[in-house]
Amino acid sequence: MDKKTKAKAIELIVAKKSDPSLTYADIERKTGYSRRQLIRISKQIDERGAEGAAGHGNAGRKPATAATEDEVRYLREFKKPYNSITIAQFRDIFIEDVIDNPDKRDDVERYGLVARSKSWFRELFRREGWKSPAQKPERAHGGRVAHPVRDPMPRRGMLVQVDGTPYDWFGNGDSRVLHLAVDDATTEVLAGCFMPLECMRGYARMAERMVRRSGAPEAVYSDKHSVFRSTKAGTATQLAMMLDDLGVRMIFANTPQAKGRVERYNLTGQLRLVNDIIRFGIEDYDRLDAWFNEFYIDYLNRKFSFPPAESASEFSLLPEDFDYSSVFRIRLTRISRNGMISYEMGLYWMVDGNGELYDPGEGVKVNLFIDVWTEEMYVERYSKRYRCVLCGVREHKKAELVSNQKELQDLLSKMRK
Repeated sequence: MDKKTKAKAIELIVAKKSDPSLTYADIERKTGYSRRQLIRISKQIDERGAEGAAGHGNAGRKPATAATEDEVRYLREFKKPYNSITIAQFRDIFIEDVIDNPDKRDDVERYGLVARSKSWFRELFRREGWKSPAQKPERAHGGRVAHPVRDPMPRRGMLVQVDGTPYDWFGNGDSRVLHLAVDDATTEVLAGCFMPLECMRGYARMAERMVRRSGAPEAVYSDKHSVFRSTKAGTATQLAMMLDDLGVRMIFANTPQAKGRVERYNLTGQLRLVNDIIRFGIEDYDRLDAWFNEFYIDYLNRKFSFPPAESASEFSLLPEDFDYSSVFRIRLTRISRNGMISYEMGLYWMVDGNGELYDPGEGVKVNLFIDVWTEEMYVERYSKRYRCVLCGVREHKKAELVSNQKELQDLLSKMRK
């Protein structure tokens, strides 16, 4: 009931005390209050007077669930290592590392710590002046920026979204790109790889980890980065050849919004991973790369992935004895000259298993391979493998600068002598 109706009920109850002919049934009809409610209001009038009964019973009282100053001080100290953290992650970490941690039981009892609601932590952030980096941009009229949402695929492995995001994960100026694969049906993180730049090797290493862990998907959904799509029509990129060997179809997106799930996960990674690196004591990128795939993926998936609409999976599992190095390798062709081949600025001999030099013949085309993990270079010919040994460096031809046709003619004349 509203305040006006309650005030009318109080007025009538006060009148009843001096006029016995006025019954609770009369007041019920005039106010809509039940007999039980009217008796309770009558007791409040006796205890606090009419004016006191008109106010809320808890007015001026501190809520029983209010945090103690000890609890708030503890949370302030707990927040200090995390300069930029979302409200949701701060609450998650506090509950996991303190409330649910047996080693912190003494702290929980001593400071009266409680697993409070999200709205409580939101209010704590507001009172303390802490900013959440997850605040979404607003339109001019106040509405949130939104994009159409496509329904996820019904089964795992039907479509895997991949993308790379650069970030200074340790906050020391050393930015690395996280190459990430996310299943479209479940938003499940499948694999990741940190590299200095967004590159073919980063995606290839990520893809091998994904295939080893979950199997080969039906399709991979990416942007039009040159790693995925060659600028030369009809020419497959190195990564495309690797995926083709596994029977994986490639699909390209025109906009970042079209790859919404992996794009959102990139944001989640930036917001959460930087704090979890601090929390779990990860010290460098070598450890981060292994820890991310061995532990953190499962940790994220328990929190954020969801069951697919259909239980069947479209991931194709490979045999236990499958030779992954036969797929995840760079494929090139080179021409043999004087028993050597060239790669970038290096000259290489081909050596067999006995350490003997191998010369396929002058001007013969050979297939050169480079392992995406070990960087090992080797030539395969007639089912035999020959490792490549650096034996020299190609001379870099100097560039010349000419200002006019006469200078060009003079230079060409010198070159012909």
